[in-house]
Amino acid sequence: MVQFRDQMIAQSEFDDVDLESSRFSNVNLDKLSISNASACDATFRDVAMSGATLQHVDLKRAAVIDVDFSHSRFSGVNLRHVEITDAEIVGLRINGHLLSDLIALVDAAHAQAK
Repeated sequence: MVQFRDQMIAQSEFDDVDLESSRFSNVNLDKLSISNASACDATFRDVAMSGATLQHVDLKRAAVIDVDFSHSRFSGVNLRHVEITDAEIVGLRINGHLLSDLIALVDAAHAQAK
């Protein structure tokens, strides 16, 4: 095991490195670039990712808990069988349609069917 503490290794490159079960705490990862990586069963907690880009990312069976996606944009996402609970949806648009309007239409159709 190698341990780094209070080190400046900015602009370093790591290639073909096994970091399985490694822990990072109090780390500045601004402008970090990660590609061709596996982070299965990883945990990201108390992480600021404002302005980050996630591209070609597999989040199957992921748990997203207490995350602020306000003013974010999702494009080309697969939302099959996704469950969203306890969500703030003000202004949420799916394919250009306000979700709140779609829910109101469904609620009205259900009320009319009764």
